[in-house]
Order: sequence, then C-alpha cells, then structure tokens
Amino acid sequence: MRTLSELDASFLFLESSRAPLQVGGTYIFKKKSTRSKFNFERIKALIANKLGNEIFLRQKLVEAPLNNEFPIWCDDPNFDLENHVHHIQLNTLQSPCSLEELSAKILNTPLERHQPLWQVYYVDGLDSDAGYSKQHFALILVTHISALDHSTGEDILSQLLDVSPHVQKLTTPEPWVPTELPETASLIEAAYNTALSIPSSIASLLKDTASSAFYSVLYEKLQRLNLPSALLSVASTPLNKKVSSKRISDNLRLSFSSIRTLRQELNNVTTNDILIGVCAEALHSYLKDNNALPKAPLIALSPISVRSTSLTYKSGKQLTASLFSLITNESNPIRRIRQIHSMATSSNHYDDAISANRLTELVPSNMASLSARVYSEFLLAQKFKPMFNLPIINIPGPQFPLYLEENELVSLSCSSPLFDGIGLTITIISYNGEYNINCTYCPDRFNGEKPFSRYLEEALERIDQLKHTALEEKEDESRSFVSGIIDDASELVSGLFSSTTSSKQGE
Repeated sequence: MRTLSELDASFLFLESSRAPLQVGGTYIFKKKSTRSKFNFERIKALIANKLGNEIFLRQKLVEAPLNNEFPIWCDDPNFDLENHVHHIQLNTLQSPCSLEELSAKILNTPLERHQPLWQVYYVDGLDSDAGYSKQHFALILVTHISALDHSTGEDILSQLLDVSPHVQKLTTPEPWVPTELPETASLIEAAYNTALSIPSSIASLLKDTASSAFYSVLYEKLQRLNLPSALLSVASTPLNKKVSSKRISDNLRLSFSSIRTLRQELNNVTTNDILIGVCAEALHSYLKDNNALPKAPLIALSPISVRSTSLTYKSGKQLTASLFSLITNESNPIRRIRQIHSMATSSNHYDDAISANRLTELVPSNMASLSARVYSEFLLAQKFKPMFNLPIINIPGPQFPLYLEENELVSLSCSSPLFDGIGLTITIISYNGEYNINCTYCPDRFNGEKPFSRYLEEALERIDQLKHTALEEKEDESRSFVSGIIDDASELVSGLFSSTTSSKQGE
C-alpha cells in the first residue's frame, strides 16, 4: 500500500468532469499484410502478459473515511482486464465519427475512480477514414496523471513496442494474489491518530489547499524578485477562460526535411526555434483574426529535460519547466523566430533543452506523459494566479520505426489535459522523419472558423514565403528587460520543481 503524495492528491482533488487530469495518446499501426491475424484478442493477451511489470496496472485508490487523509494505492482484489481493454469498430459505430473525434472523446472521459486508473482501446475499421486502409488499426491509451511514476512516466505501450518486427512468445502469467484491502476501522484509526498528532494536517487535506500551498510558496519567491506585476498576470485571451467538457483533437504533420531546409535557409536558428515560431505565428494570426491580440506577448511553459547523475531510471534525465515569451506582439514571423532564438540562447536552460534529443532511448509517449505531468503541476498554480497562457511540449522521438510485434507504428499523437484558464495545449512529437503537432483545445473557447491546425499550416506557409526577406538585424547588446524577467522566472520554476522532485526521492 502506498499513500498518495500531496501533489498526486491535488491532481485528484482539483479535477472535474469538465477537466479530467489524465494523459494519453493515439497510436496508429499498419499490419504486415492483409493476411495478418493480429486482432483484439492478441493485444489483450499481450497486455495480460505485461501486467506484472508495472504495479499501478492492478492497483486502485482507496479513500479514507470523510476524506480526512490522503487516498492509498491498494491492490484491486476484483481486477478484471475486461474493464480496461476494449474493442471499437470505427466503421460500424451508430454515431459515425473520425478517429480524431473518437480519440478526443475517450481522452476526455473521466476514469472510474473505483478501478485502476488506465484504459486501452483497440480500434479497427479505420478504412472509413481518409488515408487509412484495412491494414491499419489504432490503440488509444489513457492514464491518470496521479498513477504515473513521477520519474519515468512508464505506460503499457513502452512494454509492447520494439525496434524490430517479431512475434512475442507469451509466458503463462502468474496468478494474481492481491494484498487484502485495509479495513475501514484501521483507516479511521490512522486518520484519527494523524489528526491528533498533527492537527494542521486536517486543514491541508481540504481540496484546494494542497495546490494553494504549492502556489503560495511559488508566489512568495516571485515577490522577492521584485518583478513587475505584468509577469504575475499574463495577457488574457479567449483561450484563457473557463473550459467546458468539449474537446477537439487536431493534428498537423510536417516532414523533417521541410523544417531542416527552413532552418538551413534562416541560419543561426534551431529546428526547435522554428517549431515554436510556427506555433507563435498561428496564435498571432488566430488572435488577430478575432480582434483579441493582446499588447503583451503570450507566455508559454515548456517542460524540458535536464541531465541528472543522481537519478537511476533509464532515461538518465529528469524534467523541469521553463517559461518563455512567444513574442506574439511582433508582426514579422522571421524576426520573431530570431528573437525566440536570442532569448533561448541567453537562457541557462537552452543547452539542456537541446540535449533532449538523447531521449530517443525512450518511447515518445513516456516523455509526453511525464511532460504533461510537469505542466499539470504548474496548473495548480495557474488555478490561483495565471503564470502562462499555454504549454508547448516538444518531445523528440526515435528516427526509426517501432513495432508492435509485426505491426509498424506509423504515427502517434499525445494529448495533454486542459484546465480552467488553459483552453489550448500543443504537443509536438518527432518520430521516424516526421513531426506531429497535436493541438487539444476546447471549442467553446476557440472562436476560429477553421481548425487550429489550419492556422499552423498557414503560419508555416507565411514563414516560408518570408524566409528570404531582408531583415535589418541589430546586434543584441544585452537581453531585453522582458527576456530577463522570463529567464529569472524560468530559473525559479526550475528550482522549485527540482526541489520538489528531490524531496520525493529523499522520501
């Protein structure tokens, strides 16, 4: 039995039916041939064979009486794989929809709290969608953020994929012998003893207090920096309002070669600068079209990898978070990209962010889930005082194909949770020569007449058209005041998260 940390409990307490705090993605595979016998029963058998590898797969939450103690992870004596692995035939649904629409609905459906907090959906019949054939099928995975290990972000997919196609030899799973659930009387006694020994803990267990405490520490440190109030109250946009339960998942795929060619033509910028610049230009155009472009630039939060010799998990890294300006108050996208690069190179985190390409030893979904967990931690602060407008998560993946047995993974997209005040998230994943920019947004907060992916596509076209424009570049004698503020805040956010991680590891 494991008691949830204050942070994990906050994820549970603060979510709602409108905004479940869970992560996941859609992974599309192509069978070796039309004669392949791979089917739903096979994927269920593969998952059953892996259940013993991750403890959270068969554990559920047990809440203390009156919610006066943090929930506990306990073995689920009634665990049934049938409740977690499902089959959907897309082309026979009574309410026809695309794979993206189905994925958005599944990823935004709250998980059942009385069961282990994960689900897998095997979806075939994709030939009703343009671009897919009968050889294609998809897996949609959902996991609650509180169930993810704060270091590795491991999920079931990482255990199923391999770098070469081969049929796995399944072993007979050991019988499931769960530990007995704690008795209600013992939970009441534990909570009572805790209340007597530490009276203040009762107050800290109220729903919003865990996140409030987190924010108060952050806010106090920000105040000590004597920063202008503008940083503590970011620009308001239509996307930064209360969200509804509706979701749209939208994707744009770009080839590596097109972004690499653009980087070479612009000189002295990185592919990451260009991708961020495309997102910034799309936001600039969308807000301008809706007469909602603020004078102040939008602020993004980006989880990045940093090397750590003290951590033992296989990535050899940990994630922290960095705040940066999207310079949306600049009208020229080429000049904006150069300013983004200038700010990035002046930041202490830039080298760490670039070193993220070493993360290719992991399945991209792992790092996307872990990044979403980092971003959600700062959403706890967002609930009380906005510090950023949206997260932009850029995950470099392997540039070679991965396989589920003999089925090639042809594309993947990952989704991050929305939150009141965050109506749009952007996740960029590179895999096997392609970038997939996934936009998850609330349509009630999005007033565009065209999908956001179209704004991204037009942004790239505009950047490409202006790439040869002669711009009068001035030597950057010193960092701008705003740039310095963002860097200082980024260092603070990084330090705060690192200390949180360290304290957890110490426990």
